[in-house]
Amino acid sequence: MSGSLSSDKYAHAVAEYNRQARRSDGEQVVPCLATGLAQIRDTLYPRLHQDVERHVGQDSMRMPVSALRAAQQALREINLYEAVEAAEAAARFGYLSTPRPWLAPWLARLLMCEENLDEETQRRLAICQSQKPDQRHCTFLDALARVLPQSVEAPLVLFRLLPLAIQITVAQAFVDQERAAQLRREQIAVLPAIADCPHCHGRVMESVEACPACGNPLWKYEWLRAVD
Repeated sequence: MSGSLSSDKYAHAVAEYNRQARRSDGEQVVPCLATGLAQIRDTLYPRLHQDVERHVGQDSMRMPVSALRAAQQALREINLYEAVEAAEAAARFGYLSTPRPWLAPWLARLLMCEENLDEETQRRLAICQSQKPDQRHCTFLDALARVLPQSVEAPLVLFRLLPLAIQITVAQAFVDQERAAQLRREQIAVLPAIADCPHCHGRVMESVEACPACGNPLWKYEWLRAVD
């Protein structure tokens, strides 16, 4: 779905994290955040696009003029939402003690594999950062609906599971398995079927893993519809 970090950009990201966070665990934290959040993003987009079209069908009135541009804009919105949600989770869970205004922009650049963010992306990021979680969530859904209209047909439970999935990735990056497990229990409370998968049994997956049966850490359409 998107590019990956070159060795130089990866080393730069680790060095910047260590310097800004005043820590020395960048070699652990950075790849876990990068791979975990990218996996969620690259799974979410097909859930909103291909899965909806496959199960609901195409609506010609909702099809964007440029599919490529729609994909680019949707991925940008997902990247920015993830960056802000992850930054806030790291602060709320007490993983970083230094002032953290750098963290969301750093995460956005990490996810976009960019050294700098363009003006429009910076503007959108600033809006996301200024909002409270519920408002940011609504703004995110509205932005997706504008650039990827078929996303409104995705099961709503997907968007309740998404912030928790991001938080789990953050907890894993900082080796807090107890919190990751608690966040998974919160997801199971939202969608009990998660625990019924015969393959993964709803366990927290490693950042590079995905369950071939249910799609864990972001579930397939059939599982998202199992709400009863």
